[in-house]
Amino acid sequence: MKDQQRKLILETMETMLELQLASIRRILGKEEIQVSVVRKRGRKRKSLVHLSIELLTEKQRPIHVDELVELLMDHYGRVTDRDSLSSALAKKAKQGGIIRRVSPATFELLE
Repeated sequence: MKDQQRKLILETMETMLELQLASIRRILGKEEIQVSVVRKRGRKRKSLVHLSIELLTEKQRPIHVDELVELLMDHYGRVTDRDSLSSALAKKAKQGGIIRRVSPATFELLE
């Protein structure tokens, strides 16, 4: 798992650097080189909130945000900030309908 995580991080960094270099060359008026990474059209990533809801559905129990962060990394290879995820889930819980907050930073699916 560590090798997969490392590869994902390095590939992400490579893509970011290639895009930054292409932008700098475009600003300087230099000849643009082709970026080696091509975006796949029509394929959208699910949001961290949607993935968290999938995990809550799978586990069928309240889950603390710290555990959700670990599960998101283990199941989907997605890295997230604990506070950002907690805030997004709290906002979703306030809207009602799908999840609710059962205690600080702990969420469950509504039945």
